[in-house]
Amino acid sequence: MFDKIIGNNENKKILENMVKKQNIPHSYIFSGISGIGKLLFAKEFAKAILCRDETIKPCNSCISCTSFENSNNPDCIIIDEQSESIKTEQIKELTKSVLEKPIESCKKIYIINNSENMTKEAQNSLLKTLEEPPEYIVILLITSNENMLLNTIKSRCMKLMFQPLSNNEIIEYFKRNNEQIDEGMLDIFEGSIEKALEVKDKKEIYEKISNEFKNIEEKSDIQILSLKEELIQYKEEIYSLLDYINTIFYKKMLKNKEKVLSYQECIKSVEETKARLKRNANFDMTIDFLLFSIERSMQI
Repeated sequence: MFDKIIGNNENKKILENMVKKQNIPHSYIFSGISGIGKLLFAKEFAKAILCRDETIKPCNSCISCTSFENSNNPDCIIIDEQSESIKTEQIKELTKSVLEKPIESCKKIYIINNSENMTKEAQNSLLKTLEEPPEYIVILLITSNENMLLNTIKSRCMKLMFQPLSNNEIIEYFKRNNEQIDEGMLDIFEGSIEKALEVKDKKEIYEKISNEFKNIEEKSDIQILSLKEELIQYKEEIYSLLDYINTIFYKKMLKNKEKVLSYQECIKSVEETKARLKRNANFDMTIDFLLFSIERSMQI
């Protein structure tokens, strides 16, 4: 089960034991940051539950497993909306179909990805099903922000917390896929394969930023302020780039104890910049202020 999925080994054991013992609660919350494999876990778990083999689950050969692999298993319904909200109508359709019994297996599974995007009305619509689920129903709510789920929803679900992947696990992922990764960039991935893939595809941008900031102490005031031109051309990536800049300052802080205060101030300035941008502050002025702050901090 889960052999192809990297990380979160404790959750693998928990879910495997549930399948082996046929002790499957009606509803779950899979919670954790984006891009760490929660949806993959949910699909593999669903596949194992629906498998018709009596000994090995999933067997990958029964009619249920075969249809699952072809994404047309009638007993597994996945809501995976990329929009900002999951509407009440979608959940009402789901709750109606709950009354229809499974076709190929003894269970029927509903997976709602990004479940935090359900409107309040949609969550309330789902609540009745969670309160009185038919015995054949399993609902898996996947979320990267469980605080957006109603307490009445959370209280009726078994929660599994998924942890960010370690740097070694991310390296293993890329090795399995015969891809190279710059290990110097691992810290900015924050344990997320999704973020690692995004950053990997923009490696040249991060290399430019690294080259500009790695010798920041040796730059003149004018050179530091001129970094604005580098940053504003990557406006769409600014939050990830700011995280990366802070990673650079953090590593510098560990290596150069004489300038710890300088680097601490730089890190603080970067975090303040992120907060200002999230408040929709003027982009150019905010970047100017950041670079002025870094320039002053270098003088400490």
